[in-house]
Amino acid sequence: MAEVIYTTSKMARNTQGDGEEGKAVIYDSIEGLGDQHQDYVGTEESTNTLGTVRSQQPDPVSPPRCQIRAVVVLLVLLSVALLAGLLRLAVQPKTVMEKTVCMDMDMTWSNSSKLLHDMEQLVQRLKNMTEQRDSLLCKQGCPNGWNKFGCECYQLTREWGSWNKHRESCVSHGADLVVVDSKEELDFISRYGGDIWLGATDEASEGLLRWVDGTVLSADHPSWRKGKPDGGKDKNCLRRVWVQTNFKWADETCEATKLGLCEYNLMK
Repeated sequence: MAEVIYTTSKMARNTQGDGEEGKAVIYDSIEGLGDQHQDYVGTEESTNTLGTVRSQQPDPVSPPRCQIRAVVVLLVLLSVALLAGLLRLAVQPKTVMEKTVCMDMDMTWSNSSKLLHDMEQLVQRLKNMTEQRDSLLCKQGCPNGWNKFGCECYQLTREWGSWNKHRESCVSHGADLVVVDSKEELDFISRYGGDIWLGATDEASEGLLRWVDGTVLSADHPSWRKGKPDGGKDKNCLRRVWVQTNFKWADETCEATKLGLCEYNLMK
């Protein structure tokens, strides 16, 4: 626009002295200038309009917010699904293992119960066979001068003597001093009166009385005269004494002079 004004001014100076002809040229120049200005204004408006249209178009670099939210939601859902799958894999082996252990325990318990039942049957069968054997053996009689009770034969010695002397006498007949292992047997030997030696001693271990078959004689047995043995290192052998209305047991020195009661087992 500055170039147009300069040219117009120059032309005006050149035609200043030409009169009417100069005026005509100036007018033409001014009209031309107006047309150019109008074209320029139109061009500026067009430029502004183009800028406004461009500003309303979306920026191709930044994606829409709705697409970002959709991606985030999808990632969250995938993460939850993955976590659920991992938890399922972690729990499933444990469940399978627990089921396997339970099945093994059930099978072991079943096998143990069956084995226990079989053992009980075997024990009962052995007991029955033993009773049958004892019954057959016990049918035989005792030697002369011996009294029979169950499968045992009993004989009272005829001479007085110490505990060891009477035991030697019993052993010489294939017997031994009597071992009392039931109330029925205790009642049976009560027919033999007097103070007699029984087959128990603690000479091998002071304070621990044992029958001659190796079993332990309890210090709490109800047959003790004073409720328990008298004790003492000099009282190591068992004898039976009469106390008021029945027989009781007492420990005595083994060298005391008594009678002895021998017992013979028919099953030996």
